[in-house]
Amino acid sequence: MLTNIITLQDVANSFGCTIHELHNDVVDYYNSLDMSFTPIEGLEKEELLLEILKKIDSDKQQIGADERTDVWFKGWKENLDAFRKEKTFESIVPKFIRPNNPIRFNGKYIRPNNPTFERDYSTMIQLHVYHTHIPAHIKNVYEFGCGSGFNLFNLVKVRNDVNIFASDFVQSSADLMNEIADHFGYKIKGDVFNIIEPDYNYTIKPNSCVFTSGAIEQVASKCKNFINYIIHNKPEVCFHIEPTAEFYNDNTLFDYLAIKFHTKRGYTQGLVPYLKQLEKENKIEIDVLHRFNFGSLFMEGFNLIVWRPKVGS
Repeated sequence: MLTNIITLQDVANSFGCTIHELHNDVVDYYNSLDMSFTPIEGLEKEELLLEILKKIDSDKQQIGADERTDVWFKGWKENLDAFRKEKTFESIVPKFIRPNNPIRFNGKYIRPNNPTFERDYSTMIQLHVYHTHIPAHIKNVYEFGCGSGFNLFNLVKVRNDVNIFASDFVQSSADLMNEIADHFGYKIKGDVFNIIEPDYNYTIKPNSCVFTSGAIEQVASKCKNFINYIIHNKPEVCFHIEPTAEFYNDNTLFDYLAIKFHTKRGYTQGLVPYLKQLEKENKIEIDVLHRFNFGSLFMEGFNLIVWRPKVGS
């Protein structure tokens, strides 16, 4: 089978920029990776499509169901226990990021030779977004739905000068954030916060950036209260790295299968339409709506939405 390479130009195209606009951190990280892959074609592709369809039909997981609270508590507790033993980055990698899986890239299914390709490519996305969309004068960064803190290790590398406030809706996540901070000396403060029912006593400081990554997807479309809470607190910039059903084209089989999986699971829909409505009402300004054309086998969990509340809204 023919082996191909995802080039730096391919990465730039995926990120919606030129090669010269990629930060050196992104380029250096790219150069450290095995970016070779084998296209999935012919009979192998047919078998993969059948696997996807069977998964969609048989899948029983329901995002936002009551039992998911216990699932997330136990999941982050597993990472907490591992971190207490190992004190390493590897110990906080979420268990749902599985190695050696086929990947969605640029409208095709591929099989990377790098077993941790999904994790590594998402790291490049994080580095790019942190450098591009967190202004230099920002002093505080808030991640809501921080989980195991996986996203924050790269943030600390990019902006070790900022205060980081990391929250999630289960205590095991907050405990893990505070233990990571204590062990490494990071300026991270872990808290419990439910984005479905925001606590307005949890205030966002001036000179702040707010972000989510794979968190809004988990609230089963109950995201309006959280967006209203953000607007109330007036951070300078907000961004979300999230699966976005509205970015798919339902006239292609490749995208239609992702829509089916997204809908079957009950991942959040309506975030982008609500932000567009708020922009029409002159309450916010949307800076970026971008599809990276990259994701796991069943859907693309990495799309970029950047916006800011308008002063006086």
